[in-house]
Amino acid sequence: MKAAILLMDNCFGTGINGILDALIAANYSLIKSGAMPLFEWELVSLDGNPVRPTNGLRIAADLDLASFIARPEQPDIWIIPGIYQSASNFEKVQTAMRQSEVMVPVLQRHVANNKMIVCMCTGAFLLAQADLLGKNPALMHWRNEHHFRRAFPHLTIDSQNTIAEYGNLLCSIGGSMAYEYLVLRLIERFAGHQTAINTAKLLMMDLNAPPAAPYRAHHYQPEHQDALVQQAQLYLQRNSCQDINMVGLAKELNISDRQLKRRFAAALDCSPLQYLQRLRVNQACGLLEATQLPSNKIVLEVGYQDESSFRRLFKKQMAMTMESYRQQFGIQHQQHMAVG
Repeated sequence: MKAAILLMDNCFGTGINGILDALIAANYSLIKSGAMPLFEWELVSLDGNPVRPTNGLRIAADLDLASFIARPEQPDIWIIPGIYQSASNFEKVQTAMRQSEVMVPVLQRHVANNKMIVCMCTGAFLLAQADLLGKNPALMHWRNEHHFRRAFPHLTIDSQNTIAEYGNLLCSIGGSMAYEYLVLRLIERFAGHQTAINTAKLLMMDLNAPPAAPYRAHHYQPEHQDALVQQAQLYLQRNSCQDINMVGLAKELNISDRQLKRRFAAALDCSPLQYLQRLRVNQACGLLEATQLPSNKIVLEVGYQDESSFRRLFKKQMAMTMESYRQQFGIQHQQHMAVG
């Protein structure tokens, strides 16, 4: 299997190096099992020059895109890492999309030839540019979702799964470990389950990806300019532990309940009630992370009287129980004060 890995300035360098390490480990595992190595790769930048990822450690390209696609033999797999890392500046996103536009016909021909694309995080923007997602939702780091909605309002986002396969498209969310799950799934697909296991154990990586929901920072909300919604958000944040009547809140804001819901949906892609529920789940997460308060007490602290109802809400939003969340993100060691 011959892979081409796209290099661009401000790409996610750790992901590229991690993918290469895993492919090397997969070949090693195959050799140790008596098989032939399977994976070959070349690093391709748009102009053939080295690129500077976000970590500042330059990555050298093997050749430029024009020379690469002019060759008669084309790769079996195109690997598209995060093509930019900017969660705050949409203009930088637009610049990166303009720079990567030359890849659009390359990827379209690649897919037309029934070959595979592996895409991580903001590489989904390039898939969307090339109209390769179809009706499938995009995956990316949660900090980039609002940029994607702005650039491609007709497309959807999968915020629950870490990995998704759409035929010959293999996609993952972002984050420092996302490339692990992505490349292990690639290895499993072409070299078999046992080779993927051997590679994962060799590199001490998890083979199966966890759900994405627990890693989202639920306090983070995309920026918007609706002053009335901002006012409602502030009220909900200050009174989240109290019983709140949304119809009454709308009256306080001199707006109908239906209009309030419509404006929340436009600004935050949720209803006022869903926003309040997110606040309460986020508060519960904070208490699970930083305290040893029992779960039933936490339910009361965040404004719920019905424990079973809140537990269902928490599991729906976080894809795990409150106890599992504490085990993964809570304080696991006993802290001792020095005495001297």
